[in-house]
Amino acid sequence: MNSKNKIYQPHFECMDQEKRQTLQLEKLQNIATYCYENVPFYRKKLSSVGITSGKDIKNLKDIEKLPFTTKEDLRSQYPFGLLAVDRSKIIRAHASSGTTGTPTLNFYTKKDLEIWTDNCVRTLLCAGVSKYDTVQIAFKYGLFTGGFSFHQAAEKIGCMVIPASAGNTEKQIKLLKDLRVTTLIATSSYVAYLSEIIRKYKDKGEKFALKRVIFGSERCGKNVRKYIENNLNIKTYENYGMTEFLGAGVAFECPFKKGMHISDDIFYPEIIDPHEGKTIADEKFGELVLTSLEREAMPLLRYKTRDITKIEHKVCECKRTSTKMVAPKARVDDMFIFKGVNIFPSQIEILLNKFKELSPHYKLTLTRDNNFRDRATLEVETNEQNISKKDLFLIKRKLEYFLRESLLVHIDVVLKGPYTLERFSGKAKRIYDFRFSEE
Repeated sequence: MNSKNKIYQPHFECMDQEKRQTLQLEKLQNIATYCYENVPFYRKKLSSVGITSGKDIKNLKDIEKLPFTTKEDLRSQYPFGLLAVDRSKIIRAHASSGTTGTPTLNFYTKKDLEIWTDNCVRTLLCAGVSKYDTVQIAFKYGLFTGGFSFHQAAEKIGCMVIPASAGNTEKQIKLLKDLRVTTLIATSSYVAYLSEIIRKYKDKGEKFALKRVIFGSERCGKNVRKYIENNLNIKTYENYGMTEFLGAGVAFECPFKKGMHISDDIFYPEIIDPHEGKTIADEKFGELVLTSLEREAMPLLRYKTRDITKIEHKVCECKRTSTKMVAPKARVDDMFIFKGVNIFPSQIEILLNKFKELSPHYKLTLTRDNNFRDRATLEVETNEQNISKKDLFLIKRKLEYFLRESLLVHIDVVLKGPYTLERFSGKAKRIYDFRFSEE
């Protein structure tokens, strides 16, 4: 490799494929035994397929004998049904939003936090981050895992970390400029917006030290990425993560950007047919299934992520031999991501049911404007034809408020007259996402 392109390559990520598989099998056997012995939910599931310890798993293909875990299982076991340790060992909890107010919980022991942090260190180092960098994190801090994921990792590397959180754009820009930030971590849609402002400052002679941006929490389209890179003259990197598997850092890009490297010593990946559940060959699209290979508090076996992607086992130009995946292009279920927030149609429907003046018929349109900012417009029918303009205005404002409070994002509401929206004889189509139609 050219000395000018030295890239962080930890031992496992460049391990010989045969040695890698031996290590993965050992970890799979250990976690199966651990789940059987410590989680009644898994003891029952594993017993039903004749597995009582890891010794019943002879090779990696035997993972197909294990039962799947689903989002519904997580909800049915809420809050502590999937814990594999005593509650006294839990030192933190995170959560993602749920469809009916029940969040998907994620618990951590001290060891889990160390695993999570070390894995996110991989992500940052792979993008070229070092102890000499100043890292500004514009993800929300709280139950959402994004902010903490990279905060912990950047501090461990030795970076100066600025926990700016999300929003307050004026202050974000001031911090970026005054503190000579070199690495920004945020959603791609927010960075697109920030890049416009930064470019105006730079056109006026202001100096910024920004070298790279790391995206997460939402899909980044090709056009958005190109727009940001052109505006800022920097490098960008995508990251894939999920609450159920610690948080950020499940997969990440290297500088060659030919897919994302999965940390498959920690998360074992499979691709299955989402309807039949059968394993699909490499380089064919299907549903991503992940298994926790290292986890104390809440390991998951063959968890169906609902994300559609494909994987490949080829040595990358960066010399990593770890499994690669493409950024997920779609979902098996109806969930969509808007400004970094996971939203299900059922969440909108629950809010509409609170308004006796509104019908259950609605249409949500997602678009991206010329400045690459995501927009959401919710069209809803009223139940009555003759509602005063004043009452319509109050209903609109009230619904927008409830949506913002519940979903944590702003959605424009447009009220329509009765029977003006399309009706469907089969499954109703409610969500129209045009953000990536040209990519």
